[in-house]
Amino acid sequence: MDKRCIEISSNDRKESMPDVAYNSQDNTFFVVWAAVPGEESQTADYFVSGRKIAGDGTPLGGPIEVLKTEDILFLPRIVYNPNNNQYLVIYCLGESYFNIRGVILNADGRAVGGHFKVTDVPSNQFHYTLAFNPKRNQFFVTYNDYRDEISDVYGVILDDTGRVVKEEFKISDAPGQQVNPVACYNPQNDTYLMNWEDFRAHDDSLTAYETLEVMTDIYGALLSADGDVLVNNIPMCADAGGLDGDQRFNGLAYNSKNNHFLASWTDTREGIHNSGVVGRIVEADGSMPGEDFALVDAPGAQMISHTHYVPGDDTYFVAFERDLKDLDPFYFKDISADLDIAAMWLDAGGRPEADVIDIYSGQGNQRFVRFAHNGADNSFLLVWQADFPGVSDSAEGHIMSAGGNILGAVYKK
Repeated sequence: MDKRCIEISSNDRKESMPDVAYNSQDNTFFVVWAAVPGEESQTADYFVSGRKIAGDGTPLGGPIEVLKTEDILFLPRIVYNPNNNQYLVIYCLGESYFNIRGVILNADGRAVGGHFKVTDVPSNQFHYTLAFNPKRNQFFVTYNDYRDEISDVYGVILDDTGRVVKEEFKISDAPGQQVNPVACYNPQNDTYLMNWEDFRAHDDSLTAYETLEVMTDIYGALLSADGDVLVNNIPMCADAGGLDGDQRFNGLAYNSKNNHFLASWTDTREGIHNSGVVGRIVEADGSMPGEDFALVDAPGAQMISHTHYVPGDDTYFVAFERDLKDLDPFYFKDISADLDIAAMWLDAGGRPEADVIDIYSGQGNQRFVRFAHNGADNSFLLVWQADFPGVSDSAEGHIMSAGGNILGAVYKK
């Protein structure tokens, strides 16, 4: 195992929830994160910042100011467009409401044109993700929206310049709150599979904050490349009515060899050590021929994972945060844990192939790990938030994270 840890950004600002994309043409990575004023900051401005990293993990120049604003912002997400050798970055901006904005960056992280509106309605949009369709040179952005006083799942399709080519549309309006939609593209079928945290078992009685107090499920949908819903309300894990465990922090990985997906989520069901990562194979048509199973289940708590299929090895790589001791099932409300970053290799069926890999262990909490795969040498750049000492999240939830520094590690098997 080859592992190299790097400091991506460290200053007096509260930096949070990074994301990273790999540039296959330049053999580089680009990392983005949000930065808010710290206790001793000389500015009251908010930032989306970024930094270019060489394929071997060497930082290339200093941090780049993608956006500076007096308005609250958070949670930038990035995806690479190999057709144009550019990136799309989306983020949340708090003006009258929390809406989604975007910007196209060149290979060096500099803006190509101005920042633009992805959504602009008198309502809040949170928990957004995006997927790139290389056949159509388009981006599919999905998010949960509170315009009907309860959270529903929406989507919008953009072209390679950020122009809207399909106006926002509702994907799920099932009873109860639907939160945290994730989208994944299938190039063989030219479709998108989605999943999200689903609270339909609790009807419409819960507020957004009350969803942090009850058990939830994972549902999903299959969409055409045009955004038409082909299959809806796919019950990837539906047991909240029986209170059999809590499922959150969902994800998806596309398996190009078998043309299916590995859905995953953090799970607290009986039969696992404490909290772990559970998953299920979802076929290209949205069907699920088999039951769900544990992907990561070691002593202590493992949660908030990110998974990627590596076609050359016919394996999956999964990274997650963990605590060696047991935690409360609703640990994410008030971080009092001692979290580190770890990873595992899963076989072609999604089953554990080897032991847990210690990526980074240090003082304080290491959280919200994301990574990108370098196909040139089959390595990964993992990035995460290293909380400042004494930091914990508020009742507003993890996307309003109090923040810390941004660290990373290049890992090669």
